[in-house]
Amino acid sequence: MMTPAELSQERILFTCLDWGSGHTARSVALLKQLQEQGNELFIWCTGAQKAVFECYGIRAAYLENEGFQFRFKGDGNFTSEMRRNALGFLRRIKNERVYAEQLVTEHHISVVLSDHCYGFRSEQVPSVFITHQVSLPFKAGWLAQSIHRRWMKRFDQVWIMDDAEKRLAGKLSDAIEKSTYIGFYSRFNGQEISVVPGKVVGIVSGPEPYAEQLFQWILEQYGTENLVLVTSKVYSEVPEKVTIITDWKQADAEIASAEMLISRNGYSTLMDLEFLQKKAVLIPTPGQLEQEYLFQLRM
Repeated sequence: MMTPAELSQERILFTCLDWGSGHTARSVALLKQLQEQGNELFIWCTGAQKAVFECYGIRAAYLENEGFQFRFKGDGNFTSEMRRNALGFLRRIKNERVYAEQLVTEHHISVVLSDHCYGFRSEQVPSVFITHQVSLPFKAGWLAQSIHRRWMKRFDQVWIMDDAEKRLAGKLSDAIEKSTYIGFYSRFNGQEISVVPGKVVGIVSGPEPYAEQLFQWILEQYGTENLVLVTSKVYSEVPEKVTIITDWKQADAEIASAEMLISRNGYSTLMDLEFLQKKAVLIPTPGQLEQEYLFQLRM
């Protein structure tokens, strides 16, 4: 089975989930690798994702994608949240199939890569599903697990963003048929890492209103310290001692020099910590079963 390292001189169509920033963040390292190997990239993404990729120097034909139009209440019950969005989610998957086939034909694509977008595949060329979550947490239930597996198996191959020996995702990344481990991906790989004593950096991410909840929690707990807060949106007035960073590259420099990080414990963050090797306060998104499982795994 092919791996990212084996792709060269291909015309690659790529997309990734746009909930929060985790999938976008982890895609940076993969896209840079594919670019350096001489592939021509076609990236189906939102305007916000395009801005991130471009700031890291990723050269591609950017194809407009309006993104998932999910609405979360922020009540901490992700099962109910997903049920409320079920019809929109299924409609989105169906539309992804149509767009993928159209784009493959229009741009003479040779490989399709989809980071956790279930419908983004083609019958015309090899299509790869990228995930760390081959299995859903047990509490998700057998029906959700069955649907998840069925959608994944429609792809020609599954790339597991984990290490076969050092499994950050635990049982979630158990291998299945047509799958292969591709290791950890982080934009901090190879970056110079330092420590400024006492420096605390908070990272606000996730779908709304959970991002706002985290923003307020960090301010309540650490707002009296010399805090650097990385966020795409400022939700309320902040104390004078708090520095707000919205630029991704500037945020990377702040994160790389922090003594301690405060963040959701999404899987992309866990991969970043493998390279950063910093102290971290990790807060699972309330009711998000995957993050709760990963949190317990690290305890």
